[in-house]
Amino acid sequence: MIRFLITLMAKMTDTDLRLNDTPAPSLVERHPDLFAGIDPHALRAAQDLLRVSKRLLGGFADRFREHGLSPGRYSVLMTLHAAGGPLAPSVIAERIGVTRASTTGLVTGLARDGLVEYGSAGETDRRRKTVGLTEAGTALLLSILPDIFARMTALVEPLTEAECKTLQSILARIEADLGQDATSETRHD
Repeated sequence: MIRFLITLMAKMTDTDLRLNDTPAPSLVERHPDLFAGIDPHALRAAQDLLRVSKRLLGGFADRFREHGLSPGRYSVLMTLHAAGGPLAPSVIAERIGVTRASTTGLVTGLARDGLVEYGSAGETDRRRKTVGLTEAGTALLLSILPDIFARMTALVEPLTEAECKTLQSILARIEADLGQDATSETRHD
């Protein structure tokens, strides 16, 4: 779920139109000739999803910033931790859903801060770089995860287990429909 939300946040800026103030469904209903094929109920659901996502991610971005991270930098650290070892930058890019160029910027900043380090893929080809967590990167990640995970679980605490599974299923369907175009040129640093 967090990958889906980070992807959405990457597309939004502070100057975005306030989605909760947009009377789009009523516009669709008043001008059916202009918006043929647009379902006002689906539009409202999409606006609600984007509005809630933006609010959620704003809160998480604030938490990440307190520790010198952005959502993208957090994603790199989490991906490396989950992998249990170094990864090629291209693999990181694929797993967090951003371009290789964006990944390069994220990794460069993390390396500068001593949270990740570069290595080589093997003795035979030192040109193929890998990226791995440093002890400082692991320590930082493990120090912030209890708070982050507590906040994540608090988001869905009012839901039953069945509702959580339904939410996961719906979000997975939406994410699958996003395809690669949703992250083609995003930047998370």
